Amino acid sequence: MPSNDPSRLALPLAAAGVAAGLLALQLFIPPIVGLANNGDFERVMGPVGFRYATADRAENYFNWVVTKFVYGPQGWYQIGLWSSETGLAALARAVSEPFARGGLFDLRVLGGIHAMLLVTGLGLLVAATGPLSFPARLVGAALLVFFFTDVGYTAPLNSFYTQAASLVFLLLTLGVAARSIAKPRPSVADAILFFACALLFVGSKPQEVIQAPLLAVFGLRLYGVPGRRLVRQPALAGALLLCLFAVWYYRQTPPGISEVAKYHKVFMELLPTSPTPEKDLADLGLDPAWTSAVGKIAYKPDSPFHDDAFRVAFLERFRYRRLLAFYAANPRRLAATLADGGRQALSLRFPRLGNFVHTPGVAAGERAHAFSLWSSARSHLPGNALMWLVPFFAANVVLVIGTHRRASPRGRRAREGILLLVAMATAAFLVCVLSNAHGDLARHFYVFHALCDLTLAADAVWLTQTLVARKAG
Repeated sequence: MPSNDPSRLALPLAAAGVAAGLLALQLFIPPIVGLANNGDFERVMGPVGFRYATADRAENYFNWVVTKFVYGPQGWYQIGLWSSETGLAALARAVSEPFARGGLFDLRVLGGIHAMLLVTGLGLLVAATGPLSFPARLVGAALLVFFFTDVGYTAPLNSFYTQAASLVFLLLTLGVAARSIAKPRPSVADAILFFACALLFVGSKPQEVIQAPLLAVFGLRLYGVPGRRLVRQPALAGALLLCLFAVWYYRQTPPGISEVAKYHKVFMELLPTSPTPEKDLADLGLDPAWTSAVGKIAYKPDSPFHDDAFRVAFLERFRYRRLLAFYAANPRRLAATLADGGRQALSLRFPRLGNFVHTPGVAAGERAHAFSLWSSARSHLPGNALMWLVPFFAANVVLVIGTHRRASPRGRRAREGILLLVAMATAAFLVCVLSNAHGDLARHFYVFHALCDLTLAADAVWLTQTLVARKAG
């Protein structure tokens, strides 16, 4: 393909333009879509200084999307959880406050920032296919736009949920990496940008810290300089910084978040279906008499989690390593847990959370149906998602390993990128299923869904390029 082929620039711009238009239709033009607050918005609203304009809980939570907020003092609510989403919300306040009508913040400003970052990430990914044939590039561009303008991905962009930052910084990280793969020799600036985006992704929410080692190793592989000692590699500093940040960030997780998650994992997910709850509690190092807590959500008034003595004793005894040891000793329980998580692993939409602003004719909790073709198709696949995902990921691993040795240097790096996607998706699935109660997995699976769809798009590009090459040969 000639280096001056105009489609190399035109296609990424066209893909970005189409994606921007489709996102704008959903996020900015009434009836706009968003995602209602389940109680997590305050973690971002508080530090940045946004408040609800009304105290009506039915209006503010679960049922409808609220778009107008009052500017208030920064830090009015503090839980101690920093997120890169907090930085994006602070940017939205800074650019909007001088021009705010009626002294109110419009959520669509933040939605616009999310959308711009998402479109940039998509543009980088499409641009990375530049060395390939036009059919392969066209397939990649079409699939990326189709997948990531689905309302399942779009709705959380009009929200204060931290997974919005997870998605946009994931796409930017992988977009920079993909562009670096396409280059004969990535620059130091590419490495800096990759590790900066990766740090913002890992810092979006605590569950993403598990991805730091995978991204660090891939960054070393991608940006390492052949023939130079490891200690002199410019990428080594970025990899170490990313991993150290991940450790620090995980340790900063506020007790109010991690403690509830641990309680719900045991008493809302593990024990309610157990034939021997007393034995399970003992195996986990917990008091067998605590079966009275089974099925009682932490936030309810009758929950023993409100009892200081119970809560302190539970948190002192519970350790995730004991939970992993429990699963290792009970493979059937592990299989059942994975299968239960698999039942939700293809559902991109968020149950019980409305998508629309409260207007006449809009029912509480009503969800959008426009732009939902991909999320609907995913959710209607028959059977447990694992029967689709396990062969899909396994086939990718086999094909990457089987074709890696005879591929060109660029082809090997691209295959390693696919392997990175599979590893990250697997890690995301396991951390969601094994460390969380299964009642709210849809939001936790947000990045997992994106990694699956990115892998599918990469496979489609790979297949198309292979077919074109064989036809030409």
